[in-house]
Amino acid sequence: MFLELIKAKGYQSVAFTGMAKNVGKTTSFNYLLSQCAREKLAVGLASIGRDGEKVDGITGAAKPSIWAPEGTVVAAAKEAIINSTAGLEIIEDTGFSGAMGQIYLARVRRGGEIEVATTPSSQKMRIIISMMKQLGASLVLVDGALDRTSSAAPDVSDCTILATGAAVHRQLEVVVDKTAARAEQFSISGVPSLAGLIPKEARQKIANGSASLAVGEEGEVAMMDKKSLGYEENLLELLKGNRKIKAVYINGAVVEGLLQFFINNRKILQETVLLVRSGVNILVNHRIWGHYLKAHGLIYGLNPVNLIGVICNPTSIRGDGFFPEELVDKLATKVPGIITADVISGIFRQARRE
Repeated sequence: MFLELIKAKGYQSVAFTGMAKNVGKTTSFNYLLSQCAREKLAVGLASIGRDGEKVDGITGAAKPSIWAPEGTVVAAAKEAIINSTAGLEIIEDTGFSGAMGQIYLARVRRGGEIEVATTPSSQKMRIIISMMKQLGASLVLVDGALDRTSSAAPDVSDCTILATGAAVHRQLEVVVDKTAARAEQFSISGVPSLAGLIPKEARQKIANGSASLAVGEEGEVAMMDKKSLGYEENLLELLKGNRKIKAVYINGAVVEGLLQFFINNRKILQETVLLVRSGVNILVNHRIWGHYLKAHGLIYGLNPVNLIGVICNPTSIRGDGFFPEELVDKLATKVPGIITADVISGIFRQARRE
C-alpha cells in the first residue's frame, strides 16, 4: 500500500523515523525497498545515522541487515562502503564527510548487504538526495536515527513513515497514546494567515531561519536569545507591565518547559499563537502535549510534515509484546487517514477521518 500511495502522489523521497530502538524502522525500510525492487523502480538509499550493521552499537542486539539489489544508488561513508558485502562502484565524491569518513555515491553492481551512513545534516542531506536523483534514482529512501527526526522535515523528504511498537512501552495503551501524540505533532497544520499575524520584517527573519521572536499586540517585534532552554525567561520579561504577546515563533526545538509555561500562564497567553518551523521540532512527551492542547492549543507548523504511514512492531527484545491485529487496529483508530501496518504479519488498516 505504501508504494502505491507514493507513486500515486509522485513523491520522490521518503523518510523513516522511529519512536524508540527496536520498533521495526529498518524492517519497514527493507519492506519498501523490496517492493521497489519487485517493480524494478530505481532507488537511492541514505541514512541520517548508521544503518545495516549487524549489531547495534549501543545495545549489542542483532539488527536486520539491508539488502540492496543491483542498480541501487547508495550514499555512504567510506567505512560503511568497506563493511558492505554488496559489490559497489564508487561514482562520485559528495564533497561531504561524516563520523565514518568521506561520503560517496556508489552504485550496486552486485546485490548484497550494505551499510548506509550518510550525514545528520539536513542541508547536506538535501543536496545528496538531489545528487542521487540526478544519477537516476526515482525514489530516495532515508533511514533516520533515534532521536534525530531531521530526515522527516518537509524540506528534506517528501513524506514520512513513523515506526513504533512494543519497545516503546509495556502497556499497549501507552504505546498507542505516545504514537498518536507524535503523529499529531508531525501533522500540525500551517497558520491560516501569517501575513495578518506577523509584520513583514519578522516574516523575513523567520524565512531566513535566523532567530526566535515574539510579536506584541501592536505589531512590535522582540528577538529572543534563549536565555533558558524553553525561552521562559524571555517571555516573562515581555509580559511585564501587562504587555500582551500576539505570537511567538520558535526557530529550534520546542521543549516541555515552553509548553508548561503556556499552560501555567494560559489566562494571559490564551490568544497567543505559537509557531514552529515544523512538527519535527516538537520534543515533548504525550502527557504535556495533551495538557497543552486542552489548556491552550494554538500551535501551528509553518511546514507540516507529510506523515503517510505508521508501521508497528508488536514484539519487544524484552520478550513481551502485543497481538499484532490489536495494536494495528488501535493505532489506526487514533491516527485516522493514515495507513497503519504490521508489514511482517501483512496487516494493513486505514481508518477514515471523521
